[in-house]
Amino acid sequence: MSESNVGRSQPRMDGRRLRGKQSQVMLMARVARRYYLERQSRVQIAEEFGLSRFQVGRLLERAVATGLVRIEIGLPDDVEFDLSGRLQDRFGLRYCAVTEAPDEALQSLRSSVGQAATALLQEIVTARDVLGISSTRTLMGLPEPPDHFSRCTVVQITGAVSRIDAWDVMEAVRRFTRVGGGPAYLYYAPMVCPDDAGSRIYRQQPDFVRCASHFDKLTVCVIGIGAWGDGLSTVYEAASEQDRNTAQDLGVCAEVVGLLLDAEGRRLDTPLDGRMIGISEQELRAVPTRIGIAFDARKSDAVRATLKSGLINGIVIDRGLAEAVLVES
Repeated sequence: MSESNVGRSQPRMDGRRLRGKQSQVMLMARVARRYYLERQSRVQIAEEFGLSRFQVGRLLERAVATGLVRIEIGLPDDVEFDLSGRLQDRFGLRYCAVTEAPDEALQSLRSSVGQAATALLQEIVTARDVLGISSTRTLMGLPEPPDHFSRCTVVQITGAVSRIDAWDVMEAVRRFTRVGGGPAYLYYAPMVCPDDAGSRIYRQQPDFVRCASHFDKLTVCVIGIGAWGDGLSTVYEAASEQDRNTAQDLGVCAEVVGLLLDAEGRRLDTPLDGRMIGISEQELRAVPTRIGIAFDARKSDAVRATLKSGLINGIVIDRGLAEAVLVES
């Protein structure tokens, strides 16, 4: 073979190598698309392309290593990632989001926490879940409904408290189901009845019975954390002056769906027991995912007591409140 023939054969070899390299890139791209975008398993992909699942795994690893696939962790701009991690580690929480509001006004704090709680629910709730919503001003005061939501069942788990600065709990439930299209279970009753007789009547109403039949099916619930003081708890505001003072004397520090806790997170027996219309402590503790939401640093003792109680395993709060909880704990 002459020197000139050798020289002419070299470009054809480079072309084959280039085409082979391009085909490998295309294969990586197709495999990555099936896995990351179409959510197919490695076994399914292997069967489609005539590969072993180990070859699929190597292609996926190479796709990330070469930059063909870029994985980003997206967080809302107002979520404090490091502080959220510290709080989550400190209390062994499944979920934790600490938000940074644009200012220290209570309305800004409430809106920031409410939006973060809604975003968390959008992320973790699927169509297979049964979501419980309690009466909490953080969710009830949001100006806009969520832009999307899973088609899940949504259940009201506490009675309503009338407020001039927010909708009632029933409207909060309807907002999620209007967007997601799932069924809603609602009942018309106050959160706190004036006496035990009134409570028994409400609990016998068909709407409440239907809701209560779903309490043991709940997989996720979102509950407000209140401190025992004016403007810090919906139950406190709904209770009579005598009930407030009695609970104060007993050492009530926190309120969660009508359950009253002392500073160590222990459940206290108060005159309000039996007059709440909603989920019980036993039913609440049986829910796999229980997300507490709160804003305002004045609730630091209440949040700490609730974390100690084990009633929640996830939390969404504002930065000032998170820092106070961490410092004092």
